[in-house]
Amino acid sequence: MNRREAIAKATITTTDAAAGLLDPTQSAAFIRKLKNDTSLSGAMRQEIRTASAGEINKIATGARIIRAATENADDGYRAGATFDVVQFTTKKVRLPWEVTEDVFHENIEGAGLESTLTSEMTDQFALDLEDLEINGDTAAGAGPDQAFLQINDGILKLITTAAVAGRNINGATINSGTFGYQHMFAALKAMPNPYKRNMGAMRWMMSPARKQQWWESIVNRDPANGQDLLLGNSPVLDRPLGIPIMDIASWPDATVVLADPKQFVRVISWQVRKRKVTGDTDAELAAKDKRFYIFFIKHDVIVEETDAVIRVYGLTAP
Repeated sequence: MNRREAIAKATITTTDAAAGLLDPTQSAAFIRKLKNDTSLSGAMRQEIRTASAGEINKIATGARIIRAATENADDGYRAGATFDVVQFTTKKVRLPWEVTEDVFHENIEGAGLESTLTSEMTDQFALDLEDLEINGDTAAGAGPDQAFLQINDGILKLITTAAVAGRNINGATINSGTFGYQHMFAALKAMPNPYKRNMGAMRWMMSPARKQQWWESIVNRDPANGQDLLLGNSPVLDRPLGIPIMDIASWPDATVVLADPKQFVRVISWQVRKRKVTGDTDAELAAKDKRFYIFFIKHDVIVEETDAVIRVYGLTAP
């Protein structure tokens, strides 16, 4: 069962929590599954808004706008600035789950299980938000994740739809689709020069499997330096063309993006809200001896400058 299927289960029962039931032959504490860090979410910009729809303002100036100055003279020249906006429309999302009272009484953590489950669901809520912000597609076809993906368009859909000329590179036409330095040079070449002034803020965004493939290619091509990489002694080799790699668990293997993560903006118009209902106030829950929990948030993700995001797609499996 994958993590989305686990969250979709209607009610957590003693059967679901069997790994934590008191067992006379074991004294081990209840073990929680580890979850990946949300690496991209921490690097993105976040904007808090009171309205569910609106605009994020942008300002830009031209280049070579200074002029010579003459004493006691004004030729009337004034530099200009352009003002633009990016539209946002937040979508309300939820994560509901139920737990039977039997679970709390028969589990090794007892009443403490409520805190454990809430922490687990909170972590997963954050992971799923990042997943949606990357892979969301309102036109997603039929499949087990259709209801999830169709909530909102994510970063990859947004930069594909924007279709800025030269910013979407078909990786299948380079090195037969096998990811390598050729794709990185092509992506960096496609990045407009004005955005290269701050290359230190850029990241190669890719899946962990793709990053592992990159490592393997280094070892195969240069065994001497590859040995340092294997021993964890060569951080430089993990910065191709001087740009660090950001591996993201929910990122698709077939795509690599070059961009400053600050180009991606999470807009929140309603902070995460948690609700808890028990049988003390709900007759149906009382009849089934359950507790009900739900998280809500209203959010959207936008790309500030699609011109500054390079997408390499169509890569073969790592």
